[in-house]
Amino acid sequence: MWLGLLLGLAVYALFGLVPMLGNVVISFTDYTALPNAPVHNIGWTNYASMFSGNAPGFDQGVVATVVFVLGVTLGQNALALLLAHRLSGSGRAAAIGRMLVFLPIALGVTVVGLLWILIFNPQQGPAESFLGLFGIHSAFFGADNWAMVLVIFVQIWQNAGFSTLVFIGGLRAIDPQIYEASGMDGVGAWTRLRRITFPLLAPAVTANVLLAVVGAFTTYNLIYVLTDGQYGTQTLGMLAYNVAFGSFEANLGYGAAVSVVLFIITLIVALPLMAALRLRERRLLG
Repeated sequence: MWLGLLLGLAVYALFGLVPMLGNVVISFTDYTALPNAPVHNIGWTNYASMFSGNAPGFDQGVVATVVFVLGVTLGQNALALLLAHRLSGSGRAAAIGRMLVFLPIALGVTVVGLLWILIFNPQQGPAESFLGLFGIHSAFFGADNWAMVLVIFVQIWQNAGFSTLVFIGGLRAIDPQIYEASGMDGVGAWTRLRRITFPLLAPAVTANVLLAVVGAFTTYNLIYVLTDGQYGTQTLGMLAYNVAFGSFEANLGYGAAVSVVLFIITLIVALPLMAALRLRERRLLG
């Protein structure tokens, strides 16, 4: 037992803590990864550039991150709750529905991204053909007014299946006698959903909201496939990647600094949010 625990901790330290600490160290340098290029300790310069407005893209990255996180968290959980309500049964149709909803997660980010790029191809994609019937034409992922909306949509489409299964688990954990008692008291479907089902789903809501928030903050690979961070979709995660690896003038030091700030922002948001949701659970469930 102890040997397995120590082995697990060693693996986590090697592939988790060491790269994390290395990233923090690099953020205080001008490291570019170019052959034979000298590396200098520049202190807080990368961080000062971020917050002084001298480094391009940071302010826009913050705005894009806020929009992306809010859109994904609200949309994903609302859709997942609706799907869970419809697919929580034990019949064959519900089982097939759960399989189809979960399928996008198994496809992988690259496959999902390329699939939706083909669907929203502005030249001959199905979306262009359908919307063209109503006189709507766009570059979609290449348009400032469409790109972020579509990226949020694809993120939700890929991950809503997992949130749906969490909600289904929460729904099945609710004692059926509670619904029977409410039915005898003449409680309507909407009131039952609002006053009984949703409050008793508090643990599932906590899990899904936290997973959606942290997942949206750290997402960059799907955005990379869909837009490469262009057209208003360059979140802080995408900015860190583009600065560090997206050009021949790579600045790994600044990219590392952006990722450190993103990590801190994620903690600042996630920890109080988790505390608030846990408090809500205790208030609703006693």
